[in-house]
Amino acid sequence: MGFTEASTIQRSLIEWAEEAGWEHLPGDELPRDDHDVIVEDSVREALLALNPDLVGDPESADLVLHELNQAILDAQNGLVAANERLTVMLRGDHSFPTIDGEHVPRRLIDFDDFDNNRFIVADEVTITGAVKPRRFDVVYYVNGFPLVVAETKTPVKQQVSWVNAARDIYGTYEEEYPNFFATNVFNVATEGLELRMAPIRAVPDPDSEIWAPWGSTEDDPKVITGPARVERAARLLLRPETILPILKDLAMFRHARDASEIDVKFLPRYPQFEAALGIHQKVLEGRPGGLIWHHQGSGKTELMAFAAARLLRDPTVAEVFGGAPTVIVIADRKDLVRQTAEMFETAGMPRMSVPKNRRELFALLRSGEPGVIITTVHKFAEAGHLNDRSNIVVLVDEAHRSQEGKFGEAWRAAVPNAKFFGATGTAIQDKDRSTFKLFGDPADPDFVMSRYTPEQSIADGFTKPVIVEGRSVGFSLDKEALDEAFDELAADEALDEDEKVYLSSKASHIETILSNPDRVAAVCADIVDHFLAYVAPIGQKAQVVAYNQRLVIAYARAIEEELERRGAVMPDGRRREVGVVMHIADSKDTPKEYRQHLLTPEQEEALKRRFKKVDDPMSFVVVTAKWMTGFNAPIEGVLYLDKPAKDANLFQTITRPNRPWKNPITGQRKDYGRVVDYIGLAKAIGNAIAGPEAKGGEDDDLNVTDASKLAGKFVADLTRLLHLFAGIDTTDSSFDSLAEAHERIPEDSAARSDFVETYVALQTVWEFLDPHPMLTPFKQQYFWLAKVYESIRPKDVSKSFLWARLGAKTTELIHGHMNEVVVKSMASRTVTLDAAGLALVKRIAEQLRVPSTAPEGPDQPDVYQQVLDSIEARLHRRLAETESPVYKSLAERIEKLRAKAIENVEDSLAFLEEALRIAQDVVAADRAAEEGDEETLERIADPKRGVLTQIVEENTPPGLHQIVPEIVDRIDAIVHEVAYTGWTSSDTGDKAVRRELRAVLKNYSLPIKGDLFDRIYQYVRENY
Repeated sequence: MGFTEASTIQRSLIEWAEEAGWEHLPGDELPRDDHDVIVEDSVREALLALNPDLVGDPESADLVLHELNQAILDAQNGLVAANERLTVMLRGDHSFPTIDGEHVPRRLIDFDDFDNNRFIVADEVTITGAVKPRRFDVVYYVNGFPLVVAETKTPVKQQVSWVNAARDIYGTYEEEYPNFFATNVFNVATEGLELRMAPIRAVPDPDSEIWAPWGSTEDDPKVITGPARVERAARLLLRPETILPILKDLAMFRHARDASEIDVKFLPRYPQFEAALGIHQKVLEGRPGGLIWHHQGSGKTELMAFAAARLLRDPTVAEVFGGAPTVIVIADRKDLVRQTAEMFETAGMPRMSVPKNRRELFALLRSGEPGVIITTVHKFAEAGHLNDRSNIVVLVDEAHRSQEGKFGEAWRAAVPNAKFFGATGTAIQDKDRSTFKLFGDPADPDFVMSRYTPEQSIADGFTKPVIVEGRSVGFSLDKEALDEAFDELAADEALDEDEKVYLSSKASHIETILSNPDRVAAVCADIVDHFLAYVAPIGQKAQVVAYNQRLVIAYARAIEEELERRGAVMPDGRRREVGVVMHIADSKDTPKEYRQHLLTPEQEEALKRRFKKVDDPMSFVVVTAKWMTGFNAPIEGVLYLDKPAKDANLFQTITRPNRPWKNPITGQRKDYGRVVDYIGLAKAIGNAIAGPEAKGGEDDDLNVTDASKLAGKFVADLTRLLHLFAGIDTTDSSFDSLAEAHERIPEDSAARSDFVETYVALQTVWEFLDPHPMLTPFKQQYFWLAKVYESIRPKDVSKSFLWARLGAKTTELIHGHMNEVVVKSMASRTVTLDAAGLALVKRIAEQLRVPSTAPEGPDQPDVYQQVLDSIEARLHRRLAETESPVYKSLAERIEKLRAKAIENVEDSLAFLEEALRIAQDVVAADRAAEEGDEETLERIADPKRGVLTQIVEENTPPGLHQIVPEIVDRIDAIVHEVAYTGWTSSDTGDKAVRRELRAVLKNYSLPIKGDLFDRIYQYVRENY
């Protein structure tokens, strides 16, 4: 039998459901007519069992069923509105009429004791009544209500994915039979390789955040993938313990504010679900609180709303504490307060208050009224003591920002017996502050109750990786002339020593360098170069972070001038604009040039809306503090960073561009966020991303990557693809060439699958890097491969492999325009550390067991020299104790490394890789000296001979192994005799070395051609 959806994933869903306690019935055995939505017999049975007073009142029971069916039919007039109404009914929050004219709440599902419900999973469920009958693959019924619809596809067809299943639900089933989805909690789409869930009316998209994966924060995304992830997701999601809590407490609805918006249903993602239930459980257990550490951009604000709803809707919480609780949701920005409040407007949600000022907030807390209070941290200033109740729960969003200082102390003093839960993406741990101690429960591992890592968030598609592109803004400085001029000034002005020190320190401040007009002009020209080449063609926007207010204005003007000089316009011809956002005092003392950028809250909100629109010319926003943190604009593709920052603040800043985004006009997607670093913060970025409790050996490459790595990946993937078509002339664009290519990748073959998957990855990197100069030599071959791919790619609507679509940048028209753009390369004396370099520094520190952080301040040493200093510090201890040649050899290697120039990223990595080898040899030498291992000490003393020995041993017949040392000695001697500085670039020198190497091998009856010679020659060339 061939593989079908019924024989693979559909059958598995049924089996997993049965194991979770569902009763399986084929769709045609359900006691319902094909045009019915609910299984009325089951609904009536549950209604009478859960509402005993209706047993003797069948007419009132009929009224309940009538109103339920009427609400289901109303889905024809608007599915989201009908779904919200049915959600309220299913929760038991709606009062139904009785035959006597009263209105009484009715329970339709028992959320307290699941055993009092009937759980049925049915496959092949038919619905009729519209133009054409439809059949749902798997439907999960609770007490006769269809709460989940799962659409499945076969996992063995390349052209079909979960997106096809999602489109069937969205574009066909919900359109033709909206009534069947009136009681729906969520839908599921899967082909067995991926499983996604979403609320009703969620637009399907291969890169969708709304059609979200499910899983567990305990799982490693690198380990649990593919079918294993699908099974894990199905077992966790499609069970009563997940479906019913979502229905009862966590499904929310945001209502349209004007005609440009629509009503939307919100559901939790699995990290939010776990954390919301975890908070609820801790409150019931009387724990003091807890810390939720979830990656930036993964929905912590919504989590606060979900957790508050869960707490306020559970009568058990009131029973435990002798009264209904008050939940305080604290945000640090007004827009987050508004966003959270909108989620509580769902019908049937608990009482909500959003105090307008401190007086209203204080009165609410003193009153002790239950409900939810949503406010900013600033309103707690001068609150004093307000309430001693223990049934107050405080949920703090962005906990790392509001936890310290007067505001943190104020809200803790106001409600001292409350339970405090903090959510953060950037937990802080230093000598003065600790997010872990302030919010963490000692009973939780490492004081964290819920951890959702950047790796997990990126793997799930909720955030994107960040590419850090280092810039070095070099300048020359005649220090002697400067000192002479300064001494002359001091003499002319009769300055004393204290005054000289003061002036000198002020002049050496970083602002002096950053505000140099030539530097401002050079940085802004590079910003515009980069933006026009990489960001604007995709339709994304840019944020620029400058040092202070004066530089914000200077950068904004310089960028505006550059844009005007280049004639940079929107696709419709309008000029691109630059906005300014910063804290400006509305005072007569505020300089005029600052006051013109003073924004009211309404004006600032309007600027945000403009920035987020793809067709609005507001292309740049320049900031210094505002919008560096907490600003959520998925359209932001790049952040240009020219301001020192560190730790949590830095991490929040560089994650601004990490939100997924799709251009609504062209379909172009964001595959990476960019940070262009002009200040040299790469090391600090790595530290910020690793986090205060990050364990050694974690792979941070998923979060921060050097752009040059992607160029290398492109070439590697391109080479792999071209190998499939070896022998075909890629310059030939004829039909014959295309037909020959098709023969290499026949339909349904492994070769075609490999081609499609590799090409899509290749395409993603091309879209991101173009017009990187490294791509230029491969342009013709790439476009030939693009033609092959276009000729064989699935032509159905799913485009299931096009998660990175061919965008506007790959059309000849856009390339034609981009050829006009010249990308400047800034002169560089030093190279900032990229992610790979950071990992190497970390490994060196681990080898030597020394801290990897550099001291702060303007005199911060060069990180490369600091690495060598740390190695040398350990080495000097041994040199003082012994004259062993091994330690002298190691010291010589360090001195040679000190003399090496570092002029680009490749030099940087090579330097650090050699430093790591030296560090490892220092540690190995110590160990060998302690153990008396002379062989190891000899190898370390002359590492070249050690590697040569290994190469010769691996390629020498067993009988000759005893003369390997002699062979190696001869090679070493010969090379030193004939080699000279620069021999590798001299044809004569190269030939001499090759000739002598062959002579040595021939003398020992070893082959003078092949792997042995090639490996020896390559090693000699690289190391002698």
